[in-house]
Amino acid sequence: MTDGATAHRDITVEVIASLAAMVGRDASELSEETRLFDDLYFDSTSVLELLMRLEEDLGVEFDPETLQPADFEKVASLVAYVRREAEA
Repeated sequence: MTDGATAHRDITVEVIASLAAMVGRDASELSEETRLFDDLYFDSTSVLELLMRLEEDLGVEFDPETLQPADFEKVASLVAYVRREAEA
């Protein structure tokens, strides 16, 4: 069984890996402070593509009704969203 810190780190690593693959960058260039719209130049289409990729990579299904713009501000807020949805 993993503790909360390990689970958080694992989801963070997975989210960063998915993001890096999507934007064609090395995962080491991204951090929890990376801003999706300002640093990675995301738009609404990119967000949808990322969500579909994360659903496939993590085996989590996201409820569109729970999405908030703040969830996509930084990698850290996205990780928090993914964690909430994975635990739901």
